[in-house]
Amino acid sequence: MGLRGYSTHSNRRNWATRLDKAGVRLKAIQDLGGWSSMAALQRYLDVAEEEKVEAITQL
Repeated sequence: MGLRGYSTHSNRRNWATRLDKAGVRLKAIQDLGGWSSMAALQRYLDVAEEEKVEAITQL
């Protein structure tokens, strides 16, 4: 039993992604969330396809 696509890490992923989108520095998110490294934090950050397209259009 459970929710499809939901894990115990879903809230953590959502929290970190929302802070990132709000412009909070990654180091602050890492410290607040207790991630031991930036690489560990980055596994939790979601980037939407629209954000990738927007990044490319800024070139």
